[in-house]
Amino acid sequence: MLQFTFMIKKYIFVSGLFILSLVVLTSCETDFDTIAGYKDITVVYGMLDQKDSVIYLKINKAFLGEGNSLIYAQEADSSNYPNQLDVKIEEWNSGQLVRTFDFDTTMIYEKEPGTFYYPEQVIYKSKPFNYYKIVYSFNIFGDTLSFEKFWLNDESTYRLFVTNPLSGNQVTAETGMVHDFDITRPGLNQFIKFTNSPDAQTEFRWDKAENGGKYEIKIVFNYAELNINNQQDTIRKQIVIASGTSYPKPSDYEMYFYLKDQEFFNICLDRIPLSNGAESDIKERYSGTVEIYVAVANETFTLYLQVYEPSTSIVQEKPQFTNIENGTGIFASRYNKVKSKRIHTETVTELRNLGLKFVY
Repeated sequence: MLQFTFMIKKYIFVSGLFILSLVVLTSCETDFDTIAGYKDITVVYGMLDQKDSVIYLKINKAFLGEGNSLIYAQEADSSNYPNQLDVKIEEWNSGQLVRTFDFDTTMIYEKEPGTFYYPEQVIYKSKPFNYYKIVYSFNIFGDTLSFEKFWLNDESTYRLFVTNPLSGNQVTAETGMVHDFDITRPGLNQFIKFTNSPDAQTEFRWDKAENGGKYEIKIVFNYAELNINNQQDTIRKQIVIASGTSYPKPSDYEMYFYLKDQEFFNICLDRIPLSNGAESDIKERYSGTVEIYVAVANETFTLYLQVYEPSTSIVQEKPQFTNIENGTGIFASRYNKVKSKRIHTETVTELRNLGLKFVY
């Protein structure tokens, strides 16, 4: 009993010293700011695609202040520079300056709601420039089917310069381009023929692009509907049949994607019929094209996407990745390729047999 009483008194004495120490430390505490002095940090987001006739860049300043940063983000003055920046991109090929792209500010008015201010936002837009080349497509008879304009040269390197004329601060970045490639399957003049069989599958293939990193493929089915209440016009619609992502191995020279044919019919049955009895108003449907979209991110953009993709572990902290010198953000390239193919008549027959009112 005496030992227990002694332990209690000892505990009270030690606790009292601890509380007294807190009081002394608190009374001697010196106030300090948690916000450092202002530093001009430029944030750049830019993506080049040789098929784009206009280049857009998002250029802002980093901000920090006392209080809730989410509230600051809703104010345009927090992230916008008060003055216009000097922005240009130089095209270099074989060590020679080929041309210079100048930029001016413009306003977009349809920014979706989010963390930052909306719906208006200031961005930098390239001034008009000439296209680099025209590529024509021919059929087996030598007739011209279509043509595409390429506005940038995929053999060139592009260097970005952003200068603040008030502070003299300059940020730079450099990127190569994803080279053009071919979607090889389905091949020339081939229809796409989906067969409603559990063993059937359709193969899609494309060449591996030089400087390509991440590949995303999307298969889209286009069709049109004629309503019995308005037979003067058809309504065009589309559904995504499949999508996928792949990363090539160094030894790969071709990429591929397989789609089970029954998936095509299952998705059509799930998404095409109109609900709430409105299906009875459809007189007939017309099959259109199947479009194969392949989007490629260059190696720099691929690394950026991998660093900032959602974490699947309990560790949520992300390392910072940027290729902007004296700033932060990303300046890289991507390339979008599309190929359209008609649906085979036997596939249209299968759709009609499923009750989807398709005609030839």
